[in-house]
Amino acid sequence: MLKLAFKNKYLIIVFALLVAIISIVAISKLPVDILPTFKTSAVQVLTLYPGMPAEVVEKDMTSRIERWTGQADGIARQESKSINGVSIVRDYFRPGIDPNTALSQVTSLAESDLYYQPPGTIPPMVMPFDPTATTPLALLAVSSDSMSGKQLYDIAYFQLRNLLGSVPGIIAPAVFGGKLRRIYMYVYPDKLHAYNLSQTDVLKAVEQNNTMIPLGEVNIGKLNYSVDANGMLPKVSDFDNIVIKIDKNGAPVYLKDIGYAKDASAIQTNIVHVNGKRQVYIPIYKRPGANTIAAVNGVRDKLKELKERLPSSVNLNVILDQSTYVKNSIRGLLREGIMGVILVALALILFLGNFRSAFIVALSIPLSVMFAFIGLYFTNQSINMMTLGGIALAIGLLVDDSLVVLENIDKHLKLGKPPQQAAFDGTKEVAMPVLVTTITICIVFFPIVFLTGIAQYLFTPLAIVVTIAMIGSRIFSMTLVPIAAATLFKQYSHEEEYKGFLGKFQRGFARFTDRYADWVERLLKYRMVIIAVTSILFLGALFLLRHTGSDLFPSMDAGQISIDVRLEPGTRIERTEAAVTKIEHFIKEKIGNDVNIIVSNIGVLSDWPAAYTPNSGTQDAFIKIQLKKDHSPTKDYVNMFRKVLPEQFPGVEFVFNTGGIVTQALNEGLPSPIDIQIVGNDLQTAHHIAAQIRDSIRKVKGAVDVRIQQRYNHPEIKVDIDRVKAAQLGLNAEDIVKNSVAAMNSTTNFKPAFWIDEHNGNHYFVGITYPEYKLNDPQALGDVSITSSTTGKSILLRNVARISMGSSPIEINHLNIQRVTDVYANVSGRDIGSIAKDINKKLESIRKNLPEGYSVNFRGEVQNMKDSFRNLYIGLILAVIMVFLVIVPLLRSFKLPLIIIMIIPMGLIGVAAMLFFTHTYINIQSIMGIIMMVGISVSYSNLLVDKMNNLLKDGKSLREAITEGVAYRIRPIVMTSLVAVLALLPMAIGFETGGEANIPLARSIIGGVIAAMLLTLLVVPILFYLFNHKKSQAHV
Repeated sequence: MLKLAFKNKYLIIVFALLVAIISIVAISKLPVDILPTFKTSAVQVLTLYPGMPAEVVEKDMTSRIERWTGQADGIARQESKSINGVSIVRDYFRPGIDPNTALSQVTSLAESDLYYQPPGTIPPMVMPFDPTATTPLALLAVSSDSMSGKQLYDIAYFQLRNLLGSVPGIIAPAVFGGKLRRIYMYVYPDKLHAYNLSQTDVLKAVEQNNTMIPLGEVNIGKLNYSVDANGMLPKVSDFDNIVIKIDKNGAPVYLKDIGYAKDASAIQTNIVHVNGKRQVYIPIYKRPGANTIAAVNGVRDKLKELKERLPSSVNLNVILDQSTYVKNSIRGLLREGIMGVILVALALILFLGNFRSAFIVALSIPLSVMFAFIGLYFTNQSINMMTLGGIALAIGLLVDDSLVVLENIDKHLKLGKPPQQAAFDGTKEVAMPVLVTTITICIVFFPIVFLTGIAQYLFTPLAIVVTIAMIGSRIFSMTLVPIAAATLFKQYSHEEEYKGFLGKFQRGFARFTDRYADWVERLLKYRMVIIAVTSILFLGALFLLRHTGSDLFPSMDAGQISIDVRLEPGTRIERTEAAVTKIEHFIKEKIGNDVNIIVSNIGVLSDWPAAYTPNSGTQDAFIKIQLKKDHSPTKDYVNMFRKVLPEQFPGVEFVFNTGGIVTQALNEGLPSPIDIQIVGNDLQTAHHIAAQIRDSIRKVKGAVDVRIQQRYNHPEIKVDIDRVKAAQLGLNAEDIVKNSVAAMNSTTNFKPAFWIDEHNGNHYFVGITYPEYKLNDPQALGDVSITSSTTGKSILLRNVARISMGSSPIEINHLNIQRVTDVYANVSGRDIGSIAKDINKKLESIRKNLPEGYSVNFRGEVQNMKDSFRNLYIGLILAVIMVFLVIVPLLRSFKLPLIIIMIIPMGLIGVAAMLFFTHTYINIQSIMGIIMMVGISVSYSNLLVDKMNNLLKDGKSLREAITEGVAYRIRPIVMTSLVAVLALLPMAIGFETGGEANIPLARSIIGGVIAAMLLTLLVVPILFYLFNHKKSQAHV
């Protein structure tokens, strides 16, 4: 490579230009996101039966769907949720399963079960599910000062939803808020009874008189005619004139005789507030692999087209836009990287003593980074915090190769060689140690092939970008750098040396080098003391690491607060809304000018939206608060609200979360980092165990928002049918149940009829029901009128059934078909690792007394942390082994690689001190930094050991080889370590938006680099002496 560069320098220049051009194109096409894509295949099956209780949903729909779709090839686990009228089954597939294959398998199996589902079940809706993207990218809010909630819902559902689906990378499946338009026939129970009618009789008449059956075509004479009839009623008021029956006197009984038709709305179970006002919104989700910023920009561009199609009174606004945080984070990381480059450039000028040298080294940095971006493009990666963090990390490493080469060229120039010869000889001399450095840094990433889960998804992009950048650095340091040096450098002259401040620094560092070489020779006398002290420091480092907190990933301030609100089970939505309104006002008063927007979602709709909300009923709500830029720390507000809201609103349960899309992605959609799951079939027994666990966890310091997710005390009206008496009166259970449903909700729950509005072409459900004011007491259900099939007479429900009160589950969850009950907890003021240890101690006594068939397990972030740490620690051990095995054939020795890798535990001393004294937790990022430190520290040790060994081979005595080797290599080692520290310093401080994510990574590397640099120059010479002094004495 070096000879080729000197033979044809134009080839190298053209190659560099090609890298620059191709990288510009690649960067413009790379997707931008906050995190790498988590390549998980998951499929969601949504099955609806409005009005069906959660326990019936579980038995009749969820369990069957689970068993059928569980036959799909490659399933890793199944999770399900059954609430009133809604079954949600999620199938998670093993890594490597194609998402399209998974979707087609589950679709086929779910449809196969349709025959066995209860009559009236809406066919299952099967769709891809991304567990790491449960937080929408943004919300499209729809509002108007002149339109009703029904009109806004229609606009969002029938127009906007489908148009948004055409935006690349976007999924907009559901509509929240507003009112669902329904055409209801409100019938009076006393009049039904008087005319011997029931709701099902009315429904039958309505269906027969409001129908759409095409009459086809007919040939008459010479023409072909299409035939149409007025089967579908044109106006809602026309329903009043439908003949329900002909009485015994031959007179028609019209609908208006027993009730009236009304253009109404379904019983409202979902309400949305935006800044305290009722509105409608559509959550916008990202398709896997899509560009977050481009996707939201596509929606904003689409708004112009959407507004042209809508009435001028309709307002469309994109709110809770997560792409803003993504953009700010990416910009922040870029600014930190640029600041790192500036600091590196200043250090280069200081150490190299002239701008020409600094320019040559700096030239290799952007080219190597560009080379890395090309690699990202061809490996289907994205620009995200991990890849940008990798580039910031690589900047310090990229300088190393070029710096070592250039510093060695400078030494050969000072020997009086012409620039061309000095450039060639100087580069050739360090070609092997530079190669070893590149290989050792790259080889530490090899263990990623054994990683799984979150660690793999986060570490792989960083490994790719650093590895490709290092390969680029190797290429340019062996080609472009020596060519540039040969061209720009002049013949060495003493007159040009040591001018100005830079000259003073050069002279000062030269004096330091000479003195340090002398110190090293003296320190050899105290070698065992130094080894002992270093060992004690290493043991101290292990002690510090043991007492350093741990979490999965650094917490991030995304400027958002999420508050889950739960009232008493069965609370009507009107009461829940009133409570939420008061909470919104209280929040706004407390936060003041920091509030940007407050969005509240109250209740849940038994339809598509149920799959995209944490709410399980009308007693639930969640509030999203977005803060303005330059706001006070989000955690301060959360800590305040956690204290004052329960005091201000007694009886209301609150749960607080921060972190936005990053936290949700890493926690795979779970609402809290700690999830203790009780597996067991009997709900009451499981709930009793959960209550014990909840009460125990509440005593653990740092565990907050502790609650049981599932509640089994929703008020229920039980209708106990006397089948014998019903049969004697000419009734059956189906008649009784259908008429009871119609009275409480409407006939749309079991047999939806529809009507088409000729003005907009939309279809709306038609149902029969009672006016709500007729049902002001549970016992009023006894007045439900049911027509006997034998006598034709109307019979009251109380005559054939007993009405009583009871309770039922709000939500039933499964894991792998087994019932589970979850105890969730958040963390505050302590690291999650310590809290989890304390919780485990509390669980030991509970586990010993569990009934047979029950178990208690950790899920969520705690389990992910445990799995990720185990994989990364295995990766760290493998990295050390791989580095050793790679160096052995390169150096053709077992002894020298052993000396070299002994710097690794010394580097851990700096890592432990840095993390402990800066209160930085051990997490995926800091462990990645430790793995990176292995490669970096080995490169320093290798540089010194290689030189000392060459001097020893050249006939120098052992002490001379050590002192001269230290004197020769101290400058490049100090320079490269200082450059690495300065490149990462802005990242370690983390003062930019989104910078919190890479702070542990940068700090662990900086601590390891500083320790490795110091101990390489102090301890490695002593180790080299200990491994060689017997051989040296024998030789003498």
